[in-house]
Amino acid sequence: MAENLAGNIPHFGLMRWLNVAYAQPDGAIIGQQRIAADHPFLMNGRLPRSVIIEYIAQTAAAGSPTLSTAMATGQCISGMLIALRDVTFYGAVSAGDTLDMRVGITHRLGTMFRCHGQAFCNGRLICEGIFSFVIRGDK
Repeated sequence: MAENLAGNIPHFGLMRWLNVAYAQPDGAIIGQQRIAADHPFLMNGRLPRSVIIEYIAQTAAAGSPTLSTAMATGQCISGMLIALRDVTFYGAVSAGDTLDMRVGITHRLGTMFRCHGQAFCNGRLICEGIFSFVIRGDK
């Protein structure tokens, strides 16, 4: 069985939402989460769009080689979503739905990387776009 990469996410407590993430043979990262009725950010039974973006970002963090190495060696390091481009929403996510993310890193430059990210709700594409991140060491 493939290694669950969700432990690479530098989030803790209520902000660590993604429980499952796996690398694919093509290099993409797949994340999955069933949205519980008690999710802290549900509004009127639905996830706000910003939360869907955060799920895609956490999937990207799970698959970042820099974060993976840092977390495995106990380094204090974090990542930050710094830009969104061409993000489009096609649907909504409600309590009880299964949210699947697919993220593929498309570019790297030093401590920055860019991904194409997608989110699917119950198998239907609901969000896609370009997400840019920077990795930084904490002081």
